[in-house]
Amino acid sequence: MTATVLAVCAAYVVLAVLLLAMGLNARIAWWVKAGAIVVTSAFFVEAFFATTSLLGWPGAGPLPPKFQLLWTRVVEPDAKLGERGAVYLWVEAVDANNVPSGVPRSFRLPYSRPLADRSIKARDEIMSGHPQEGTAEDLAADQSQSEAKAAETLPEGDRSEPGTAKIEMTQALRQAQHVEFRRMGSPLLPPKR
Repeated sequence: MTATVLAVCAAYVVLAVLLLAMGLNARIAWWVKAGAIVVTSAFFVEAFFATTSLLGWPGAGPLPPKFQLLWTRVVEPDAKLGERGAVYLWVEAVDANNVPSGVPRSFRLPYSRPLADRSIKARDEIMSGHPQEGTAEDLAADQSQSEAKAAETLPEGDRSEPGTAKIEMTQALRQAQHVEFRRMGSPLLPPKR
């Protein structure tokens, strides 16, 4: 996959150099040439960052409403480095018949202690041979009590020690989805004759 990304980037560089070589000798106003160079450079940068999603970076968008949890990883916050921490979930969407119906995707959720505890417990259940089903609710309309309580109990004062960074996570937690895990149910099969 990395070779593909490098090939796409190299193709954009070749096209940009070709455009530049042809444009500099053309009898066109200087502002048109400058505009073409700027637009080409912007598309080169856009193509580079758009192709990084091909490398498997976790998505930051909303989780599917119902999914099968395949694996999870918790990265604790580090105040000294100023890292907020995250909970990474590898999930596969589940259809109405409780059958996985999509391609597995990786998601990055903001770290919270309740979510980290639930995801570690779900990972332990997966390791025990019990597939886990997850549900994700949007907290924008109806914030969960436990997540809201966790967001409110975060320190917001200036209680920072020398040599440490202040991490503000309250806003990230308020915009997060509420995620619950439970044992995966059996798929709904059509009735037999």
